[in-house]
Amino acid sequence: MTRVLSITLATLVLLLAGMASAGEWDVGLTAGAKSINAHVNHKTYLHNGYFRIGGSGVYMDDDPEKYKWGSLDFTVGSDTLVPGLNVDVGLRGLVGSAEDRRHSGDFGAVAFTGGAEYYFPPRMMPIPLELFSRLTWAPSPLCFMDGDQFLEVTAGVGIRIMSMASIRLSYTAHRLDFDSGPGSWDLKDDAFRVGIVMRF
Repeated sequence: MTRVLSITLATLVLLLAGMASAGEWDVGLTAGAKSINAHVNHKTYLHNGYFRIGGSGVYMDDDPEKYKWGSLDFTVGSDTLVPGLNVDVGLRGLVGSAEDRRHSGDFGAVAFTGGAEYYFPPRMMPIPLELFSRLTWAPSPLCFMDGDQFLEVTAGVGIRIMSMASIRLSYTAHRLDFDSGPGSWDLKDDAFRVGIVMRF
């Protein structure tokens, strides 16, 4: 599994290194009591919207429950529907592993994903506030290895401390269904995390 995650990370680095400097990058790191999440994305603007390519990784260790996975993401979106609103949809390729006291399994998935982010303009809000959310779902036919279903829901709030950086608080809930024996099992977890997102 470590080898698979390393290949995933190396692929992401090569993809991002091959991009031109034009566009916008965002890099984030958040952490909770038992877990961390990191991401890097590159947004390229088109005449009628943008596409974003990047990846993320999650690691949680709350013995006896543990999980980790990495993802490669490709989405298309628009920031012209409403001033301050960004909406995107696309695909996430995920690979990882999970375990609890009696079970363990590896999983992979090609998931549907969609997200929204709204930055309140200064005339509406005395503080530079932003709201964000994302839903990722992979049904059984799009899961492989031991995985049978993947669901992730994230929502949060941020304060833009400067034009290039925000402090964010997020809540994320996961559900992973497995068929790795003995019998089917699932792993459910949620986490509050706080961290920073930088844009350049």
